[in-house]
Amino acid sequence: MAPHPEVPPGRRRPLVEGRTPGHRRTGPPRRPRARRSSTDRRLTLPFGVARAEVTDFDVAVVGGGPAGSATARRLALDGYRVVVLERSRFSTPRVGESLSPAVTPSLRALGVREPFDALGPRPSYGVRSSWGTDSSSSTLSDPHGPGWYVDRAAFDRMLASAAEAAGASVRLGVVCREVRPGGAGWTLRLSTGGEVSARVVVDATGRAARLGRRRDAERIAFDRLVAVTGFAPDPDPGGFGLVETVPEGWWYCAPAGAGRLVAMLLTDADLARSGRLTTSSEWAARLGPRTAERVGPAGTLRVVPARSHRLHRREFTEPWVAVGDAAFAVDPITGDGVAKALRGAADAAGAVVALLGGDTGPLRAYEDALDRETTAYLHRRADFYAAEDRWPDAEFWRRRHAVAARR
Repeated sequence: MAPHPEVPPGRRRPLVEGRTPGHRRTGPPRRPRARRSSTDRRLTLPFGVARAEVTDFDVAVVGGGPAGSATARRLALDGYRVVVLERSRFSTPRVGESLSPAVTPSLRALGVREPFDALGPRPSYGVRSSWGTDSSSSTLSDPHGPGWYVDRAAFDRMLASAAEAAGASVRLGVVCREVRPGGAGWTLRLSTGGEVSARVVVDATGRAARLGRRRDAERIAFDRLVAVTGFAPDPDPGGFGLVETVPEGWWYCAPAGAGRLVAMLLTDADLARSGRLTTSSEWAARLGPRTAERVGPAGTLRVVPARSHRLHRREFTEPWVAVGDAAFAVDPITGDGVAKALRGAADAAGAVVALLGGDTGPLRAYEDALDRETTAYLHRRADFYAAEDRWPDAEFWRRRHAVAARR
């Protein structure tokens, strides 16, 4: 299939193209490790405190968001020595509070449904949408039941804690400064001044894809989307999200933990700058009518990167794997976010295990599957934006309609 129109010209090969399969390892089979029960490990130190005496690992996961923590938990449960390096301490509000119904089977498969329920998530019964029309429509049913609204920082912390309970070493407030080849794998220089070594590294740094870009992978960006985000108090935010289009882009608001609502204007980065949409006054002035009914004063605004991209590897000899948004990030209007991250973690963990055994075949298959998913996503996203035709001269919409017209 030919590359999507938004793939930059001059690309060496189409976005979806069969790669030559790698040679399977023909030596003696790897000795299986004993699978570890999630209850086998009893933590003797507070969560996230580094066990400084341990510096040698099978796998280092850089980034402790859902994709990174889920990958680490799966590997640790299979008996591998895993370290998770997370730059935050999960102490500040995070966006991404809406979980689709598809997250439910992934939570069960990961063995974290019980700690998830302990967070007290609020059921989400759908999204009220004003898209392409002045009227509002709702989505309600799903075979997996309702979706969920969560305090995203608490949710991410729960997953990282589950990775540690499975046997991973989770180090909070630690930045990976450098990753360099060394010995039988990698040496990672840390912000604490120390180093750790690992045979395989997992890039779970989100849309920044910091590790993969350092390894000469190409990040193909498909848009310039950002989310200008504010949090507003709301004693009863209800069980529905809201999506509403405006000339500058589109609004999304939803419950974000107890007594709080998140509201964000999704627009392009250059339009946010030129329209001064990151100032409280201009942000409030562009609220859609339904959003304005729901959102009060939002306080300090923050700009969150939301652009979609695909991280394309140029080679498969180095033992590293990208997962979650680092590998493939989608426009929030089309994606299921956390559910996609948890599903991808299972595939990424399989590729890591194969790399530990010297087999690159599953890594190539993993990347090929992401290429196919990317192509399907680009067409699906174009369909979403083509459905809104009320502002053909507004720059945000003109850009997206031009993409749809080239398909």
